[in-house]
Amino acid sequence: MRRPDVDFVLAALRGDAGAAHAQRAAAARVDDWAAVARYTAAHDVAWWVRRALPAEGVPGDVVAILVDAVREAALHALAAARQLADVSRALGDAGVRAVAYKGPALSIDVHADLAARKFDDLDILVGESDRQRACAALAATGYASPSGFSEREEKFYSRWEGVAHFSRDGALPVELHWRCQAPRYGGPQDPADIVARARPCALGGGTVLVPSPEDLGVLLALHGVKHAWRYLQWVADFSAAVSRPAFEWSRFVSLADGWRVRRAMHCSVLVAHDLVALDVPSALLRAARDDVRAEVLARGVVTRLTLAGDAPEIGAESTARYDLQWLDGPLAKARYLALAAALPTPQERNVARLPDALLPLAYPLRAWRLLQHARGRRA
Repeated sequence: MRRPDVDFVLAALRGDAGAAHAQRAAAARVDDWAAVARYTAAHDVAWWVRRALPAEGVPGDVVAILVDAVREAALHALAAARQLADVSRALGDAGVRAVAYKGPALSIDVHADLAARKFDDLDILVGESDRQRACAALAATGYASPSGFSEREEKFYSRWEGVAHFSRDGALPVELHWRCQAPRYGGPQDPADIVARARPCALGGGTVLVPSPEDLGVLLALHGVKHAWRYLQWVADFSAAVSRPAFEWSRFVSLADGWRVRRAMHCSVLVAHDLVALDVPSALLRAARDDVRAEVLARGVVTRLTLAGDAPEIGAESTARYDLQWLDGPLAKARYLALAAALPTPQERNVARLPDALLPLAYPLRAWRLLQHARGRRA
């Protein structure tokens, strides 16, 4: 049995035809509105919950908390939108076609309101061939690596993840992505096709490019699954993104198949369906239910997010134990294990900072570090 505060928040996130009735029924059962506010804050969904509050019966201090949270998100997003527009303009001037992913672009593109969601950085997708020009354009506008990497270190450690981190005083961090996902996860690496299909979106006094609806659906599904759907905000984003009138479910399924992330897609639609009543085509919902491992992963996420009891043990995000459950097939799992073991990460730099000329020694250093970790677990 779910708690009344959890039920109301989940009802607030719904966008289906039965949402209004579910919200009224859930509100009538709430006996602790402060618990609603706490649960809302834990999952960054104040925008949804504030809109769903009944006209009467909610303590004024709870309403004030939610209103303040939405106002704070709006002010933060306004500044971020201007920054994103400036970054996109700088990249465009450098001849780079850049796509805004998540952040304020998602708020406007999917929810039509900058105040809809909280975020900590700005994510940009570029084709792999534009990586160097994009990095140079960001550097020319005052952005730099926040970790103090040398230029060669930045290239060496970031290339295996496909993302470079940039910061500038008084601005949000910028993550520049030139891979759809890290090599260990397989699928297409170069987001050139996503960039080519992107469409314009008015934002921050300018225009940015955003992914096509189906591309965004796959990207959000992968992001949520990789991070074990840590926040309800991500579920609400995914559900809203794939519920838009122009969304083509067949195209979404085809893209997920092409990326070889069918199980991640299955898990995503199950989580959204079970939590926020996402309307999923019946054939896809049946296929997802028949995927036993996807069903277990989704049940673990739903149980954890709803505080409904002991969740099935599915492992922690970003660990081999967890990742191997959502990857498709033995070849994908073998690739994951091989590349995760072989490719250096910034963690090796934390162990020993190597001179630029000796950076290839990070490969054996990673093998040594993983061996030490394995020995420590056995001890």
